[in-house]
Amino acid sequence: MISSNPNRRNFIRESAIAGLAMALGNRLSMGSELIEKNVRLGFVGVGSRGTVLLRLALMMEGVEVPAICDINEDHLGRAQRLVEREGFARPEGYSRGPEDFRRLVEREDLDAVITATPKEWHTPVMVAAMGALKYGGTEVPAAVSAEECWQLVETSERTGLPCMMLENYCYFREVLMVQNMVSRGLFGELLHFEVGYQKDERNIRVGPNNELSGWGQLRAEHNGNLYPTHAAGPAAWLSGVNRGDRFDFLVSVSTKSVSLNRFLADRLGPDHPGTKINFANGDVNTSIIRTANGLTITLYYDTQCPRPWDWIFRVQGAGGIFMGNMNKIYIEGMSPEARDWEETGRYYREFEHPLWQKHGSRPIDLARGVCEYLVLDQFIQAVRSRSAPPMDVYDAAAWSVITPLSEQSVANRSAPVNFPDFTRGNWKKRRELNFYGI
Repeated sequence: MISSNPNRRNFIRESAIAGLAMALGNRLSMGSELIEKNVRLGFVGVGSRGTVLLRLALMMEGVEVPAICDINEDHLGRAQRLVEREGFARPEGYSRGPEDFRRLVEREDLDAVITATPKEWHTPVMVAAMGALKYGGTEVPAAVSAEECWQLVETSERTGLPCMMLENYCYFREVLMVQNMVSRGLFGELLHFEVGYQKDERNIRVGPNNELSGWGQLRAEHNGNLYPTHAAGPAAWLSGVNRGDRFDFLVSVSTKSVSLNRFLADRLGPDHPGTKINFANGDVNTSIIRTANGLTITLYYDTQCPRPWDWIFRVQGAGGIFMGNMNKIYIEGMSPEARDWEETGRYYREFEHPLWQKHGSRPIDLARGVCEYLVLDQFIQAVRSRSAPPMDVYDAAAWSVITPLSEQSVANRSAPVNFPDFTRGNWKKRRELNFYGI
């Protein structure tokens, strides 16, 4: 049970800070020996997404994979063979049941654990990993409830071990270029972001007994922004959330749901029982977040309609605006005086982020390419140096909690819902994003 008592949480945090230096200090006292060794990763969940992360990890110099956990023997065997093909010893497999990851995390020969399980297992795996004094890296979202968010935060504070959500959208080329420009003040004081997870994901499955696939069941039972971090993460990074600002409150509203029933009728026939499923999730959800410093962020969740992929990525400040879906920009004092949109080419040439300057030409034919490589590389470099990752447990909590808060707002006629302050006031301390290897 996670306490909701703020006084107790403050006590836990103060105790954690007192022990944090000891918890990490003992490991850091092994310092150069640890840093000179390869980073040893354990993987939990090696389906399609986990296999992408595993393949990326094996591309990186100085990485070993001694152990892999998956209850699907086919997935586990495929992952073990993949490691062997790269010239490493066959990783030990863990597949005795859904919680066999608890044996894996206790291994002495692991520095970090990465999970790409179904999302309801992300927090349990990360809590177990940090409890065993391992760095944690999790696929998105990091948690599915406010209680799980607090559990992640309190475990990280108690153990002194980080948990990084592997949010690849934060490493898109345009995000890092704009981040570089924001850091130089070219957009002036930031005001507004518009972002969205928008793509056709109607490929839900209905089994022979009319049972829904996992995502189909989720949409049947929940109404809100069910997958917020791809959109919210870059906006939070650029606006300094948890680094001088924080999410304050949100309001959320959903349209009615019609597209999934029509999709199933087209696939299964209009009289199939699957077409009569009552999907709770509206076809389009719109949430608006206001930060403590007065910025606004509009988030769209639009995956149930026929449409191309588009995440918008509008960044607006008092001195300029970037429109990612148009690939256009306007910066006062730099762009044409007629206030015409300007192509972004010269800005990429002048303000390309050092990470993309260094890695942008890598031939990576996996998922979203270079940004996938970068997010994992940054995590591994944090593990190797025994230092804080670019995205910390407070980011994981603040971005993941959007789902339950949006559901709460939708259910209450779009009433405002306050964000928990997972940092307990420490968001007021301004700090820069840290990037490794530049």
